[in-house]
Amino acid sequence: MSRVDSAVVNRYGRTMNARRWINTGFGLSRVAFGLVAGSSPERIGRTWIGDLAGEEPAKVILRALGARDVALGAGTAEAALRDRAGTWLAMTVLADLGDVVATVAARDRLPRSGVITTSALAGSAALAGLALLALDSFPVEAQ
Repeated sequence: MSRVDSAVVNRYGRTMNARRWINTGFGLSRVAFGLVAGSSPERIGRTWIGDLAGEEPAKVILRALGARDVALGAGTAEAALRDRAGTWLAMTVLADLGDVVATVAARDRLPRSGVITTSALAGSAALAGLALLALDSFPVEAQ
């Protein structure tokens, strides 16, 4: 595949390689999740913590989780457009691993399905972030 086939020219006239596309998409997917979590905290939270998600204090925490993901996602997407997503990707990995650790630490007080689902989703997101971080460490061809 030629360089022209594997890249597109963005609105600023610079080519956008596949890594930038993938990292930008990863960031935007976090923004989308954050918006859903922030606007429907009970829906997201019920999967994670069960019926407690309907309690107002839980909704506050879940909205904050949504805001965190919007910020991490927007930062990742913006940095990816400049081919500088590494630090932001590392922060997403830490946040996702934090979710897994917090969930597993409270596993005796959470619904089993919530522990499994959240650990799988957050763990997968952490692995995806690690893979993208590894990919981000390779130099990009001069454009």
